[in-house]
Amino acid sequence: MKKVIFLVAVSTILCCQVAQSQNADHVKGGRFLKRIEYNVIIQGMTEADNQYNLDGKSILDRILFGNINSFVEFVFEGSPEGDDEVSAFRIVGNSQTDSCRLEIMRMPDIKKTGDAISFLSTKVNKIVIPSGLIQTISLEGRELINEHNKEITRIKFSDDLYKPYRPASKMFRISNKFAERLHGKIAILIDNFKATGIPPISFDGYEVTYRIIVENEVWSLRIHMPRKNALIMANLCRQIIEDADRNKLNESKYIALLDDL
Repeated sequence: MKKVIFLVAVSTILCCQVAQSQNADHVKGGRFLKRIEYNVIIQGMTEADNQYNLDGKSILDRILFGNINSFVEFVFEGSPEGDDEVSAFRIVGNSQTDSCRLEIMRMPDIKKTGDAISFLSTKVNKIVIPSGLIQTISLEGRELINEHNKEITRIKFSDDLYKPYRPASKMFRISNKFAERLHGKIAILIDNFKATGIPPISFDGYEVTYRIIVENEVWSLRIHMPRKNALIMANLCRQIIEDADRNKLNESKYIALLDDL
């Protein structure tokens, strides 16, 4: 009897694992990071005065989007071996009208972008010295490190350091219907995203980031070399950028593609 129960349990576990693997968007795929956090951490007198949770944003995200979280954000970060560019868009709502604003940005030189990120990392990242080594640093050196770290805390929400590296953007009016449909599909993608297996060791290839606001939360998903639905969504988002750049946006086409996801 015990043997039968054991075999049934093992069979159930294996069936669940197979089902999970079949339903997973990311089977032995590249690295990914999925985060759900509070969106606003300090509420201001007006929406413009809010301090947004920026902990999940990379330096590149800050260059592109500043110090706010938008309704929808998408980033494609290419590589010198492939598409040698960064392209991105964000969608911002407008409570005064029945439309939203689509803003696209492109940075065509990955190496130049990487140099900017490396420089900014020295300005916006704190210096952490292991306790076992702190005594090997001179008092003057420790004071300089403390001052640097205090400055990082002071400028955390400032956009001034990032503005000089921000690419020129193009803005378009889009319907609420399209904005909400895209937002909804990205929400489903992030919420249902599952990974199985062990990721391969790979440093080449591109990354994409999806970020949306859901009520009081900010949801984000960053993926190296996405697969399945995440790849289909990435291709669609890149198509939106390409079409907008050529002034050929086609909301009906995008909505039809979103409905097929």
